[in-house]
Amino acid sequence: MPPPLFPARPAESYPVLFDVAYPERLSRWKTLLRLVLVIPAYLFVWVLTYFFYAAFAAGWTTVFWRRKYPAWLFAGLSGALGFTARLGAYGNLLTDRYPSFDPEQSPVTLEFDPPPSGQLSRWRVLVWKFFLLIPHFFVLFFLQIAVGVVTFLAWFAILFTGRYPRGLFGFVTGVMRWQFRVAGYFASFNDRFPPFALSAEAGPGAPSSAVICGVLGLVLGGGCTGLVVTVAILAGGDDTADVDYQALIRGNAAVPVFYSGFRSDPTFIVALERAIDPATDLAKALETPATARVVVFEWRMANFTSDGREMSPTAAKLDYRDSDGDHTATGLITVAGRLAPADILALTAHVRAAFTIPKEATPTELRISPPWPTGGGTVTYRFR
Repeated sequence: MPPPLFPARPAESYPVLFDVAYPERLSRWKTLLRLVLVIPAYLFVWVLTYFFYAAFAAGWTTVFWRRKYPAWLFAGLSGALGFTARLGAYGNLLTDRYPSFDPEQSPVTLEFDPPPSGQLSRWRVLVWKFFLLIPHFFVLFFLQIAVGVVTFLAWFAILFTGRYPRGLFGFVTGVMRWQFRVAGYFASFNDRFPPFALSAEAGPGAPSSAVICGVLGLVLGGGCTGLVVTVAILAGGDDTADVDYQALIRGNAAVPVFYSGFRSDPTFIVALERAIDPATDLAKALETPATARVVVFEWRMANFTSDGREMSPTAAKLDYRDSDGDHTATGLITVAGRLAPADILALTAHVRAAFTIPKEATPTELRISPPWPTGGGTVTYRFR
């Protein structure tokens, strides 16, 4: 019996199998005319794009409400993605076999493991997965540029030799494999974070890589710059970060602090976004005396648990120094415009803390005790 066309998938590999059988010879004339030959298939995929939009939305909605992916929708969407895989391989010169609707007749294999029924995460659907995948999108953008260059070089190689160089073939196949892993994760076929890898043997991404990608994705997605990152993965304990106070006032020194009750499941995020010093309009509203000023700090907090997290009215403290020495002020806290105590119920909420301090005082340290899902410590920002 001849050996199988594709090797068996390793036990610990990612739950997406993509491969292209290497062709020993490729047609020169089909390669020469590839841009013309591929046009009808690309027009069909352009029409198919509307199905992708509807299928992704239906899948996310079902996962959110039922934590399961409809079997009929999985069959349809995975089949449509399989056609795009065959088209991509044909367009990238990996095969001479024109993309068809029958996967059995193609040297291109794309298989997704069936979604685990009743086990898919609600809070990861769409928004959080999008933030997690922003670093993947960024890397894949540049890899796609490289694929374009490689395909151009391979075009000449095939015209002259009739063969696709194996090293270049493996690179393009690996980039496509990476893309379909990301597509399966984004579609919520599974909740296993895709690895930053081209290899077929690569397993799911480590929890630490998911947390780091979440930090980068949340900050980049929120339009923050001048990133200073502190990642708190352990359950409990205090966390400290050094912050440039003047940069924070300019709004370009966000400090995301991730907390996780479980190492693979960051459920509550705290991101200090900016400071307003002095907050003149608020000082007038609070009828602040002429010898004092109001300083406001703003956070973005993301709650991915199923219950509300109540922010305490005494959760924020500001240390400052003036001519009389060191002092501490308690902040006036609002959550999405509501005076604390108030619940952080939505996916994300803006939290503000206003402090009244002497006009000539210098803030030295800010402390906040967020409503961690399973308890936790205080986040401390030391100003420099």
